Amino acid sequence: MQARINIFRLIVLSSISSCLLWVAWPPFRLNFVVLFAFVPLLIVEDNISIYHKKKGLKVFLLSYLSFLFWNIFTTYWIWYASPGGAVLAIVLNALLMTIPFYTFHFIKRKFGNLVGYFSLICFWLCYEMLHLNWDSPWPWLDLGNAFATTRDWVQWYEYTGTLGGTIWIWTSNILIYFILGIRRKALGSRKAMIISLLLVLILPIVVSYLIKPKNPILNNKANIVAVQPNIDPYNDKFDPATYDSQINTLLSLSAQKVDSNTVVLAWPETAIAELINEKTIFSYRSIREIHEFLKKYPHLKLITGVNSYTTYGIDESHLATSRMYSDKSGWYDGFNASFEMDHTDSIHIYHKFKLVPGVEKMPYPEVLGFLESYSISMGGPGGSLGSNYHPVPFKINDSLKIAPIICYESIFGEYVSKFVKNGANVLAIITNDGWWQNTPGYRQHLYTGALRAIETRKFIIRAANTGISCFILPSGEIIHPTEYWKEAVIKSPVYISQKVTFYSKYGDYLGWAGVYAGTILFIILNLSLIRELFKRSE
Repeated sequence: MQARINIFRLIVLSSISSCLLWVAWPPFRLNFVVLFAFVPLLIVEDNISIYHKKKGLKVFLLSYLSFLFWNIFTTYWIWYASPGGAVLAIVLNALLMTIPFYTFHFIKRKFGNLVGYFSLICFWLCYEMLHLNWDSPWPWLDLGNAFATTRDWVQWYEYTGTLGGTIWIWTSNILIYFILGIRRKALGSRKAMIISLLLVLILPIVVSYLIKPKNPILNNKANIVAVQPNIDPYNDKFDPATYDSQINTLLSLSAQKVDSNTVVLAWPETAIAELINEKTIFSYRSIREIHEFLKKYPHLKLITGVNSYTTYGIDESHLATSRMYSDKSGWYDGFNASFEMDHTDSIHIYHKFKLVPGVEKMPYPEVLGFLESYSISMGGPGGSLGSNYHPVPFKINDSLKIAPIICYESIFGEYVSKFVKNGANVLAIITNDGWWQNTPGYRQHLYTGALRAIETRKFIIRAANTGISCFILPSGEIIHPTEYWKEAVIKSPVYISQKVTFYSKYGDYLGWAGVYAGTILFIILNLSLIRELFKRSE
């Protein structure tokens, strides 16, 4: 058993965990480090539990310090889009990470090691499920995303999603922690734990290589074109004086690659930056110009991002995010939308559902609507955007259905899988990754989105305003990537798969199991504490 460690060394150990988590995170390729990155923090918790006074306070402060540094090191780039938003996101997310670790500390002290470390996994799953499902989601640092740059190790995500990676990481860390000699007698012999650890480390990787699909035969008779116009989102993108030139750029680039075999042309998020009224779409010159281009290719469908809005009469039903006109004659809602267009007058519209908190949406607008004026403007209509839960793919033709995934939505595995359950056989990610400058942000976004290909075993089209546009195979392999901050247009044959993976069918079932188990453990802990209080009062 280890000796008492002074507070300075505990701070150092907490900081070591931060650094290990940082170098394990994309875009770095030292992802294996995450399998032992939490060990120093587990040593800190155990040492405080045995030797220190004010145990709960010290565990809270030192774990918060560790998670705070990890958040700073990996997501500092938010600062370039919003300094205030970066501080808020980093500080609050570190706090939310601390809560499951802090609660685990009490469970372990109360019910012992076996229940304690099991609760740590459950509570961490609760934290990740919160970020995947509540109204202020930020699953960027969910642990399973750590393997986004070593996707060959996690081909089994088609069965578990990234939450399977979270369980793998915590299980490995806990076993390594015990093997090092810390409290090892509590859970069995060192030999048994070493064998368990080897199985935990090696078996998932072996299985991953065994089930990795071979590169598919792409359909050369049907191709996809993706355009990267590379328009500065800060200085040009939402300047009305540039709207015409932006459309000209998009059409000019498209003409370089589109041919008679092209079935889909993909433009990035808010490619049509002009604010379009969805009730009078063809009254806009930019839309008419696009329509004329599409008439040259009768079999071509355009999927493009659009800044759009719609209006409601004063007595019509409307969304919680709707704003009233100043003359009180009606309501309106702005959307981050995707349009599917062709040479006819038919247009299908999808509204982004997973909105960026604090930028595109004020969480819980029914309650916090009065804070609208504090939302961060990133182009388009200010305040909270409207959204509809409608994960239905665009039907391109009888054999091809494409899921229109807009930017931030690409990090929500279960939400993307709902498109697949509704018939999508190809995924399209349209995004604008120029907000964060040349930092790890746009690369993290790319690599995390590539995990959706593995989870769903679907071909992905990725069209970025700037960042990296590419195509992604069902194995997660990235092909034809563009360079950052460069105008580009890319083309690839398409691969259509009707397969519905286990994960696509059942979603985050591991997370929900963790939520149920964690809730039960939390209730038991509180009942135990209440019982102790009654005993003391007698």
